[in-house]
Amino acid sequence: MSEHEIGLLLRREIIAPLRNGTVPRRGLEHLAVGLDRHTQALEDTLADVSHGQGHFKAVRGDYGCGKTFFARWVQYRAQQLGFATAEVQISATETPLHKLETIYRRALESLRTKEWGDDAFRKLVERWFYTLEDEVLSEHPDLDGDRLAEAVGSKLEARLGSVRDTQPLFATVLRAAHRARVAEDHATVDGLLAWLMGQPNVGASIKRPVGIQGEIDATTAAGFFRGLLAILKQTGRKGLVLVLDEVEVVQRMRRDLRGESLEALRKLIDDLDHGRFPGMYVMVTGTPSFF
Repeated sequence: MSEHEIGLLLRREIIAPLRNGTVPRRGLEHLAVGLDRHTQALEDTLADVSHGQGHFKAVRGDYGCGKTFFARWVQYRAQQLGFATAEVQISATETPLHKLETIYRRALESLRTKEWGDDAFRKLVERWFYTLEDEVLSEHPDLDGDRLAEAVGSKLEARLGSVRDTQPLFATVLRAAHRARVAEDHATVDGLLAWLMGQPNVGASIKRPVGIQGEIDATTAAGFFRGLLAILKQTGRKGLVLVLDEVEVVQRMRRDLRGESLEALRKLIDDLDHGRFPGMYVMVTGTPSFF
């Protein structure tokens, strides 16, 4: 490849991680070789996922064999096919496998699309709000202010009907965020979206008017993942590819926590198989000893 094919900034983003012995987050398509035999199988599976299926894939290999590289190549391919992607590195302390609420937060922090490499969740929500407003105004061009916010809020909750039935708070918070957006209350919008992303320490002055108490737990996180999948579909994405990297750290945890982690993984596989996360492709990577 010539220097004209890759910009200077991207070249630096590729070379710097390689010097450190880590995998670049961008530009893998310029390095990946020998993966063509996986392309058709991946595209066939993602086609099924785009039609509402859930799918689980395990990637097994020894340390240093290229699992993370492969997982990031999968994410790149998925983005080119219209999927959003997220990567969570499993850690015994910071992102344990049995804490779905923490995995959800890290996934939202790392969410990427073909268009956006940073802050993708907020940008997707903003685009969704614009789309809903355009739909309402095409039907009722005279609406503005509170009447527009009310009409958009009703349409928003209707679009999240399947999510609202099991986790109504997701739609409630988004409706409040849109109302604050119409009122140009940017601090409230930012705070509510931060809470939806699982961020801790959102102030009580932001949460109290909406009826939010405490932080997101595992049950809430499962419902919010379904809400995220709904928004992705309604903003033109085909689904979500979620990578859980280095799950072998579970082996180094206390016996009780190791059991909770394996139970969480089993439940995730069951939920995918039973259609509770339509449009989600989950890939885990680990060493042979873990599997």
